[in-house]
Amino acid sequence: MKLRLLVILVLVAVSGVKAQAPFQSRPTAYTVDNKTFEFAFFAPTRYGFCKNTEVFSSVLADWKLPNIGIKRLWFTKEAKRDDGFFRSRRIYFGTLHNLDYPKMFFESVQDKKPKLIADTCVVPNVLTMKNEARATILLKNKTSCDAGNFLLTVRAGVKNSFKLSKDATMPPINKALWYRESVVCLDTIVWFVGADLDIHFNDRLNILVDADFYSVDWGVKAWSGENKVFLYGYCGQNRKILAQAGFKVAYGTVFGEFKTLILPMIDISYFFAPRKSREQGLFGKKMY
Repeated sequence: MKLRLLVILVLVAVSGVKAQAPFQSRPTAYTVDNKTFEFAFFAPTRYGFCKNTEVFSSVLADWKLPNIGIKRLWFTKEAKRDDGFFRSRRIYFGTLHNLDYPKMFFESVQDKKPKLIADTCVVPNVLTMKNEARATILLKNKTSCDAGNFLLTVRAGVKNSFKLSKDATMPPINKALWYRESVVCLDTIVWFVGADLDIHFNDRLNILVDADFYSVDWGVKAWSGENKVFLYGYCGQNRKILAQAGFKVAYGTVFGEFKTLILPMIDISYFFAPRKSREQGLFGKKMY
C-alpha cells in the first residue's frame, strides 16, 4: 500500500510534462552536467566539478555517515562497423570512487531497537573505499521518428577498508544487506558486478531496473544480491525536479542462512545550474 502511494506521487508530480523524459545520468558512466548541482533528499548530492567529472556526497541525507566521492567519464568509444549490433553506437566508459567513515553510523545503530549491534561492542574505526568501473551504451538508437531507448550500464568493482585503530570487537551484522556492509569494515574485501537498464516507459515516465551481485572475499564464501525497480520523471520549469519511487529487494546468505529484505524507496532531486542554452539528447546539455 505504501509503495502504491509513492508511485502515485511520482505520477502526479510529472503529469504536466509533455515531452519525452530524458534518461538520468546517476546510474550510468556519464556525469552530471558541468557546474550543475543536483540536490537530493536521500541519494547523494552531486556537483559537476568540471567537464565529465562530478563530486558527490550524501552527508545532507545522513550526517552520521560522512562520505565523499568522485565520478569521471574517461572516454567515449564510437563503433566504426558498418553493420551488426554495434553499428553507429557510442559506448561511455567511466569510473566511480567513494570514501566513507561509518563509525558514527554504527554507533547510532547501537542505540536503536531491534539491537543489531550489542552495546558492549566496540565498532570499527575505519575508512571504507569503493572503486567501480562502468560502461554505458544505448541499445536502441535515436531516429527521426523515435527517441533512443534502452540505456544499458554494466559495472564491476570492489569495496575494502583501512583501519584507523585496532580495538574493534563488533561481529558481522546478522541481517540481509547489513552483513556485507559490516564485513567490509572488518578487514574483508567485497567485490561486485551489476547492470542497470533505463527504459522510456511513456512520454512522461521512465523505468529503471537493476540487478547486482556481491561476494564476500575473492571466493564466493558468502554472497548477496540486490534488485531495484524505479519509476521516475521530471517536472517543473526546464525539468529542474526529478521525482522517483520504487522498491529494493536484498537477499543472500548470512552465516549459511538465506535472508531477504524488501524496502520501499522514494527520492526527489532539484537541479540548479547557471543560465545557458539547453538542448535535449542523449547526455546533451539538458541530459541530467
